[in-house]
Amino acid sequence: MKKIYVIALLVSVNVAAFSQVKLPVPTNIQNAFDKETRSVSGAPGKNYWQNRADYDVAVNFDPQTRLLDGKETIIYQNKSPDTLKSLVFKLYPNLYKKGSQRLMSIQPEDISDGVMIKQLAVNDVVLPEEAYQISGTNMIVKITALLPGSAITVKVAFNYTLNKESHIRTGQVDTGAFFIAYYFPRIAVYDDVDGWNRNPYLGTQEFYNDFCDFKTSITVPNNYVVWATGDLKNGAEIFTDKYLQRIKQAETTDGYVNVIDSADIAEGSITKGAGSNTWIFDSKNVTDAVFALSNHYIWQSTSLAVDKSTGRRTRVDAVFNKDHKDYFHVLSDARKTVEAMSFSFPKWPYPYNHETVFDGLDQMEYPMMVNDNPVEDRAEASNSPITRYSIRCSLFTWASMKQNMAGWTKGGQPSANGSFHR
Repeated sequence: MKKIYVIALLVSVNVAAFSQVKLPVPTNIQNAFDKETRSVSGAPGKNYWQNRADYDVAVNFDPQTRLLDGKETIIYQNKSPDTLKSLVFKLYPNLYKKGSQRLMSIQPEDISDGVMIKQLAVNDVVLPEEAYQISGTNMIVKITALLPGSAITVKVAFNYTLNKESHIRTGQVDTGAFFIAYYFPRIAVYDDVDGWNRNPYLGTQEFYNDFCDFKTSITVPNNYVVWATGDLKNGAEIFTDKYLQRIKQAETTDGYVNVIDSADIAEGSITKGAGSNTWIFDSKNVTDAVFALSNHYIWQSTSLAVDKSTGRRTRVDAVFNKDHKDYFHVLSDARKTVEAMSFSFPKWPYPYNHETVFDGLDQMEYPMMVNDNPVEDRAEASNSPITRYSIRCSLFTWASMKQNMAGWTKGGQPSANGSFHR
């Protein structure tokens, strides 16, 4: 008994000693504490700020050639106390560019010329090529000094060829299905800890983005259906009445609706357009925008009330190849996950109007969209956390967590007041 007492005493003394050890604080974090943009508790400091950029992106995607041709207008707001003399852009498709650094293997046929910048203008002044420098997935653009509290307008015309193989979170799924992410030049995060995020994207890490408003216009052949981040604003111009009614039914009922099934695809009268359709989506205060398209995927949908106080509903979708039998169970799993997040943990009403799980070749989440690969084993599909995990992680895309430093970083921690910051 005496031995046990002595051992317990030694353990308690050692624990007390270790608990008094003060961990070193990195210089950049200490500087943020000193400037009171951050606090030791984890809550934002009284001087905390975030920059933001709002995007109007229009792209034309050709499924035959996989060429994505686009233009965008960006309004970037400098809410920092610093004067900015350059902008740093992320060109994520340059992961596939010849000569770029990467930590993921790429098939030879996917090595490309990367993102071609056809034109870049700042405040309606077209810049010469020497005004910007591209290195891997970063592009640095020299600008006239952008003062604190000021905004700047940037217009970019660009194109690149989407990868056919080497599916690293984005690319061709099959000859008639594509999941397209990181497709537009975007301004990197400038924050109070590290300044510009100049870390190259090597394929293993995830991402770190500002909160933005996105208007995306996506033009594709008329036999394709598009799903994307945001609310579809011109559905009545694209879908024929039968499918509009099915979508409305899915958005207002707890039951399951087959919005598009195999017979509908065979019939071929899903959309109105001749030649091509332009799908317009709008999203507010999100960290990213992606889209997916297919000419042969079926679409199952349902919805549920996620906020009892307002009655607001979230539509939940499973969009998939009918030959992938495990996906017939995805809608149920996805609905249960949205419900659990809203009412069990973390007990926050799901923030998006829809959550769409798309049958892809990876496991990655974005605001309102999930790219999940099919699996052979039904038990693995139902009991593993693939769908549930991805949907839960989409909350961290909503929170804009800093996941770009290394491949192992993931998720985040809410601050003391329940809000998220970076």
